[in-house]
Parts: sequence; structure tokens; C-alpha cells
Amino acid sequence: MEITEAGLQVVAIGLGQPKHAERYCGKLAPSLTCLTNEEPELNHAYGLTRAGIFQLISPSGMRNGVRASRAGFKQGKATGDVRMLPGTFVVDTNGVVLYAYYSDNAGDHPDIADLLAEMQVQLA
Repeated sequence: MEITEAGLQVVAIGLGQPKHAERYCGKLAPSLTCLTNEEPELNHAYGLTRAGIFQLISPSGMRNGVRASRAGFKQGKATGDVRMLPGTFVVDTNGVVLYAYYSDNAGDHPDIADLLAEMQVQLA
């Protein structure tokens, strides 16, 4: 099952200025809604934290970086807080968080199949 078939809409929210969302989302993910916030209050409200030194140099983080590089992704100029760890959330139309995934490093993301399976259970 694809994300849209599950009735979900993807919204990417990053730390930075609106021009960053416009530039990078339009280039890398034109079908997504991308928003930015210049201050980390939203990140903190969702429980996201900054990476510590050991998370920055962790073996899993390094593996994720190598995997991304091999897939053709290159790190450009960073914007915002480069130590802010990402997360993935499914939020319903009432603002209730149905799913939360807190990344251990910048390249750590949930498996989409696992996320969709979890959503099927919750929406059933």
C-alpha cells in the first residue's frame, strides 16, 4: 500500500527559511508540501533533540551516510541546526499524533512498509 492510498498526505517540515523549502523541495520532492521554521520550537514541541557527539560519529550514522552517497545523494550546504535530529510523525486532522519515530541520526528513518502497517492497525 502506498502512502496516498492509505489516505495520508506527506508534509516535510525542516529547519530553515521558506526559500530553502522552495528551492530544495521543488528540486528533490516536487509532489510534497514542504514547510520550514526558522526556530526549533516546533522540533522541541514534538520531542526532537539535538545530536550528541557520539550520534554524529556513530557507526550506524556513518553507514547511513555511505548508503546515501552510493545512491547518489550528496550533502549540500547545510541550513538550520545541523545537529537537530529528524523524526517522522503521522498526525491526524485533529492534531493527534498517531505515530512517532525519533531518529538516532540524520540518516535514520522508519521503514515505510512498517509505518503503513502500523497505520493500518491504528485506522482499523
